[in-house]
Amino acid sequence: MSGIAPFPGPAGSVPDQEENRWWQDREISLIKTLLEEEGELPRKEIGQRLGCKYWGPMRFRTALKAGVERGAFRRTSRGRYAPAGSGRFAR
Repeated sequence: MSGIAPFPGPAGSVPDQEENRWWQDREISLIKTLLEEEGELPRKEIGQRLGCKYWGPMRFRTALKAGVERGAFRRTSRGRYAPAGSGRFAR
């Protein structure tokens, strides 16, 4: 008997990969918007404000990493993130 998860799990078929990409884009967008509105925040506070404990295993960590790689926001120091265009080292 299989259950239905509120968020997608690991990648499988092409439709699953597309759905996972959609969710990841959404999660990155949520983080980006929060940082643009509030400025630099610690990882823990970002997670609490966005309710990431309900996203599913490893999704928050993955969204943070992917968001930095895409340039949606940046990591400023250990466990802290800021909008992409802010700070002394902004591009």
